[in-house]
Amino acid sequence: MNQERGDCVAAYLGLQGFQVVAVERIQHPQRGPVKVVRIERRDGQHECSECGRRHATGLFAEREPIRLRDCSLGDLETYLEVRPMRIACCGGTRVERLPFAQPGFRMTRRFFERLAALCTRLPVASVAQMAKLAWATVARVDGRAIELALGDRTAALADLRWIGVDEVSRTGGRVYFTIVTNLATGRVVWIGDGKGRKGLLPFLRALGPKGRRKLKGVVSDLGYQSILAARLRHVVHVLDRFHIVQWMNQALNEIRRRLFSGAPRDALGRTLKVQKWLLLAAREKLEHKHKRLLNELMDQNQPLYQAYLLKEQLRAVLRYPWKYLGVLRGRLHEWILEVFDTALPELVRVAHRLADHLDAVIAGHKHDVPLGLCESINSKIGVLRFQARGYRDPEYFKLKIFQRCSLPDNPWAKIVL
Repeated sequence: MNQERGDCVAAYLGLQGFQVVAVERIQHPQRGPVKVVRIERRDGQHECSECGRRHATGLFAEREPIRLRDCSLGDLETYLEVRPMRIACCGGTRVERLPFAQPGFRMTRRFFERLAALCTRLPVASVAQMAKLAWATVARVDGRAIELALGDRTAALADLRWIGVDEVSRTGGRVYFTIVTNLATGRVVWIGDGKGRKGLLPFLRALGPKGRRKLKGVVSDLGYQSILAARLRHVVHVLDRFHIVQWMNQALNEIRRRLFSGAPRDALGRTLKVQKWLLLAAREKLEHKHKRLLNELMDQNQPLYQAYLLKEQLRAVLRYPWKYLGVLRGRLHEWILEVFDTALPELVRVAHRLADHLDAVIAGHKHDVPLGLCESINSKIGVLRFQARGYRDPEYFKLKIFQRCSLPDNPWAKIVL
């Protein structure tokens, strides 16, 4: 290839300071036919791979050339082949840093960017199939790209005021992450291994005394109330309303199973039973035919109907935007006393639990903070886990959570393919 044509190809490929010597199609022993673009350096600027210092001259070129995977030219895998220069620097000899190479990977920077961009929209397995690379290689590219986009994660802990703390299943079973969310920005700032004390203590240590003093409030469930009360005594503790309704739903399901565990398995038994989803669904979201069916079934099950009405009454109290918190406290006291009169042990347990943490419930109405944010983030994480069919590497799963829940303006999603 003549020099003028080689310079044009180098300019097209964005290889400033290099010239294309040859473009060949070869038969790779494992990958089949591939395209190899051989390049040589034209200028004398050689950058040290350790300190970044530039040198006008080098000692000698490497004997064996290296090949870097590049974006395909045509329908074949494309590699750049170059012999890097050895330079005298940092007290010895160092291999020069190639400006178009991605550090830590045998690929060019633009190919790395293409893979990172595709991983923001497609599963890693699909990207690996498209690029004809191993799944582990693409996952490593994706993980490194997320780390570069996140930058210094400790900076996200500097100005925390209101945080949300909740656990989410890592495997879909009994292995958990502790998720800490900045309620002001809606972004995940910390992911701890395990739940409860084990998952939250590393976050409090990383926050430091100064960061803990800056905190104003925490939204969490009862699993974190004891450690938060011991370590953060000055902050406002808010009990998430979602978990209170969850207690009632669990109690309703327990009552349903207790009442109908011995029901006959015939047409009469099926008529007496109440479907679980009808009990747990919000009444305002039910269609008219489902409301009518629920009323018909409940007419035959007075204890369960009473528990269902108490659940809906509690939901209405918690959802109402109370202006006078004293009235709210009175309504909750009335609800608790009404539950005690039912003699239903499942509901009585919920009432005792609510009475013990009444201040944390009322604090959620006093302070204008998004109480449902943690649960919405947990839903995103569940969808992420389902789409990937689970993650074997917990550290990579953490990075994907940060990508989904902390990078609304992901720079890799803006790469032009």
